[in-house]
Amino acid sequence: MSSTPVQPKPITQSNRILYLDILRGLAIFFIFSANIVYFSGYFDFPRDSRVGSLFFPIDDIFEFAMYTLVDGKFYSIFSLLFGIGCAIQSHNLKKYNKPFLPFFRKRMFWLVIIGLIHLGLFWLGDILTLYALLGFALLWFVNLNNKYLLKYAVILILLPILNWFVISVLGYNYPSYFFDLNAQYNKSMNIPISDWGDIAMTNFTAYLQNESLLDFFKTNIGNTMIRLAFILEEGRPFKVLGIFLIGLWSGRKILNDSLLENTNLLKKIAVWGISIGLPISIARTAITFFGGYDTFWSFLKTISYAFGTVPLAIGYAASIALIYKKRSELFNWLAPIGKMALTNYLLQTFSAILIFYGIGFGLNGKFGYTLIICIALSVFALQVIFSTWWLKRYKFGPMEWIWRQLTYGKVIQNRK
Repeated sequence: MSSTPVQPKPITQSNRILYLDILRGLAIFFIFSANIVYFSGYFDFPRDSRVGSLFFPIDDIFEFAMYTLVDGKFYSIFSLLFGIGCAIQSHNLKKYNKPFLPFFRKRMFWLVIIGLIHLGLFWLGDILTLYALLGFALLWFVNLNNKYLLKYAVILILLPILNWFVISVLGYNYPSYFFDLNAQYNKSMNIPISDWGDIAMTNFTAYLQNESLLDFFKTNIGNTMIRLAFILEEGRPFKVLGIFLIGLWSGRKILNDSLLENTNLLKKIAVWGISIGLPISIARTAITFFGGYDTFWSFLKTISYAFGTVPLAIGYAASIALIYKKRSELFNWLAPIGKMALTNYLLQTFSAILIFYGIGFGLNGKFGYTLIICIALSVFALQVIFSTWWLKRYKFGPMEWIWRQLTYGKVIQNRK
């Protein structure tokens, strides 16, 4: 969701921007394919309430594969792109002798506002707010040399393991405070509550079926506490900031060392990332699907997530770059989606709410995994058509245009 950069040679501006937009567009789809499962109520309703029994035999296999190959990997790629965008913006502003820090702070401030509206009123799975807040933290690292960037990145990506130790072994379960806040809020607002193990939180079955727009917004406000609790519980801020730093390193390498033209290095990154990440991700899925819920299994999940997700995500990014160099025509149709990433991310939320929630068509709990992904593909196809149509007429997507104007504090012409 970075602004269009002016990039130096040896890689041409159009090629580099196109690859980054393509990667961003691909990430937007797979983030949606993971999120839509939760939007749909897949985990909140009994299996026998679903239609499409023809697909039931493959649902479990498909879910296993998607959890292995997709879950966590593409928001990691999105995080990588965020760091790359920061590096490119910093480079461009310095090139024209303009201060970077005030610009980026203002950019992140308005992203926080957009994210909080999205999180607090519509979708507890919002990533914009976390990204924006960590964007302020990223500024502490923008002047570090590349060696220290990678060192800090590794430390941050592994810190969720220490976070698990503090919560599960030392018994300092600080995220539970926010679960309790959610329960207290729901009681005060007469919002249905259910027990998830030893945690009381929003009853998501009732939430999805609710037909009152006012109750929908009231519940979402309380759900922000659930979101915060889960983010802290898994130590996600550490991991995301760590990937931002890898992105910052990658952006510098793209700008200064022609990373996207370095086929040998990209091959090494792809091979090592997939060789390490894929087996560990398979093990993580097996642990999640077939393991238990005690401390031992919780530890294995945390370890496998820390060591498997980021390498596989980076392996994907390098592999796509290699394929793109040889067969760019296979991916070009994704570029409009990536150029309008913020707009499309928000449209996916509104589309899923319209399809599945009680305030919309109320199709929650009706579909198995395969049909849910088919719905995601259908929505995405419409977004490709819309984004292509829009960018033939306008320079920026609707939300990108609004964000840009807020950042620069002036009206910007959008029509081509």
